[in-house]
Amino acid sequence: MTGGMSFAKRRKALELASRALDGLDGELWQVQGAELGPFLALVDRLGAQADSARVAVVCEAVERGETGDKPGAVHAWLLEWAPSLRTGGSAQVVKVADASRQQRYDQLRQALLKARVPVGNAACVVDEFERLRHRLHPEAHEDAMGVLVALAETGRRRDIRRLRQDLVARFGHHGELQAEQDRLRERTSLSQPVGDGGGLFDYHLVVDAEAKAVIEGAVGALSAPRPVEGEPDRRPSGQRRLEALLDVVRRGVASADGVATTPKSQLFVTMALEDLVARANAGAVVGSADAGSLLGPETVRRLACDAGLIPVVLGGRGEVLEMGRSARYFTEAQVRALWLRDGGCSFPGCTVPAAWCDAHHLWHWCDGGPSDLDHGALLCGRHHTVVHAKGYHGEVRDGQVHWDLTPGAYDHWLAQRRARAGDLAAGVDAAGVDVDAEAAGVGAAVVGDEPDEAPVRAYDIWGELTTDAGDPELPLWRP
Repeated sequence: MTGGMSFAKRRKALELASRALDGLDGELWQVQGAELGPFLALVDRLGAQADSARVAVVCEAVERGETGDKPGAVHAWLLEWAPSLRTGGSAQVVKVADASRQQRYDQLRQALLKARVPVGNAACVVDEFERLRHRLHPEAHEDAMGVLVALAETGRRRDIRRLRQDLVARFGHHGELQAEQDRLRERTSLSQPVGDGGGLFDYHLVVDAEAKAVIEGAVGALSAPRPVEGEPDRRPSGQRRLEALLDVVRRGVASADGVATTPKSQLFVTMALEDLVARANAGAVVGSADAGSLLGPETVRRLACDAGLIPVVLGGRGEVLEMGRSARYFTEAQVRALWLRDGGCSFPGCTVPAAWCDAHHLWHWCDGGPSDLDHGALLCGRHHTVVHAKGYHGEVRDGQVHWDLTPGAYDHWLAQRRARAGDLAAGVDAAGVDVDAEAAGVGAAVVGDEPDEAPVRAYDIWGELTTDAGDPELPLWRP
C-alpha cells in the first residue's frame, strides 16, 4: 500500500470504487472498443490490491486480538466480514496472513502487500518453503525464498512446485538431493502382469528421475509418428510408446550373447565442472523428451561410466567447456576382455553374467581416470549403483578385481593417489623431463616411475581443464 492518505480517506475512496463498479455492465455499451483493455487492466489491478489488502487487514486484526484466540477463530472472523470467501479461498488468506507475520517470510510479505504476488501463489510458496526449509542450509533460506517469490510474481502454482528439486540441489545440505533420489530409487517397481481374460495384460510401472530420463531418452525418439508411403501414422501415442519400448527390449535381448551393437539410451546432461568434481548441486537433462529433469551428482558420475550419457561441462559463467571425452567409453574389445577376465559381476558374491554387466571405471572417469583394463571392472546394474552410492573402491591385482567395501574407500584412495602424483610431478618438473602427454592419455602426463609399481599419471580434471573448486566436502557415504 502506498502512503499519503489517511485511513478515513482510503475508506471513502474504496466506497466510491465499489459504487463505481456496481452496475458497470449496463454502462459498458457506451465505451469505445479501444478503452476496454485499459479499463480491464485497471479493474485487474484493483482486484490484486484488494486481495493483498485482505491479508493486511487479517494480520492487523490478529495482532490486536480482534479475531479471538480459539482454534479456527481467525477463519470464522474472516468469513464473517468477507462473505465472498465462503465459496473458497479463505484458507489461503489465513495461511498467508499467519506466515507473513513471521520473519522468514518478509520477502513474501513485501511482494504480497505491493500486490505483486497473488494470494494463491503466496500460499503455494508457504507450503513449499515449509516442506523444504529443514532440507536447506539455514544461511541459504533467504536466497531460496527470493527464488520462490520471484517465480510467484509471474508463474503458476505448478511452476512453483516444480522448483522443489532445483532448490534442494542449489541450497540444500551437501548430498541432500542425491540422498533423496537414492531413497526414491528403493520405491521403484514393475508389477507382474495382470490379465483381463481377453488377451490383454496390465503392468504397473513406478520409476524415479533417473529411470524416467533413461526411458524417455530411448522411447521419446523411437515413438515419434512415422508415416508410411505418405499415409499418416494413426497409432495412438500410448501404442507408439509401447512399441518403442519393445524395440529397445528386443535389441537388448538380441545382444545378450555379444557386445551390444546399438548404443545405450543417449542423454545430454549439463553440469558445472566444480559441481561434478565436488559431487554437489545436480545435472540437468537437456535435448530429449525429459529435458529439465535433475539427476543427483553421484548418479551422473555413475551413468558416465557406461551409460549413453554425454556430459556438457559448464564453466563458472555457464560457458560450455567440454562435451564428453573421446576415450571415455570402454571399447568393444576391452569389454570382451573384461568378460573373459571377470566372468561376470566382480562384486563379491554376485552371480550376474557378464553380458548383463556395465563396464565400471575403478578410477572414475570424472576424476581423470582412463578407460583401460587396469582401471576397469564388470558390475551389474544393482552393484554399480551400490559402489557409487557407498564409495567402495576396487583394484586389479594379479588379474582379479579386489574390492574394499569400506564406505568412502574410493575417496581415501583418490586423495592418496593425487598427493603422490603431486609430489612426483614437482620432481619431474624440476628435472625438466619432456613428457609425451598424448601417448600417456587424454590430459595425462606420466610423471615418474617407482621401482615396484606402475607409472603414476597426474591428471587435470577433464584433460587440460582445471578447477578452483578447492577441497570438496566429502559425500555422506551411507553404510
